[in-house]
Amino acid sequence: MVTVFLKNDNIKVKVPLGTTMRQVALKSGAAMEFGCRVGDCGTCIAHVTSGMDKLNTKSDKELHILGILGGNVRELRLMCQCEVRCEEGEIEISYGL
Repeated sequence: MVTVFLKNDNIKVKVPLGTTMRQVALKSGAAMEFGCRVGDCGTCIAHVTSGMDKLNTKSDKELHILGILGGNVRELRLMCQCEVRCEEGEIEISYGL
């Protein structure tokens, strides 16, 4: 299982392969905000401070929205679009940018 640390809420949880960051936030009670839940609005933008390689690759749609929002796109993700793609490791995320 992968350990996900949600820095803003000081929450650390272990999750299996295929879990989305949206699921992590909802199940853990994190204060992460979501709007459309399909990658259109950018409300759930977050900074992946470590473990980006443990997540699925960014779709063209996600890259487009991140480009509009600005910043270092390489370290940013939309939490509604992130999914754990490995069996073990650690992911650290900060949100509410």
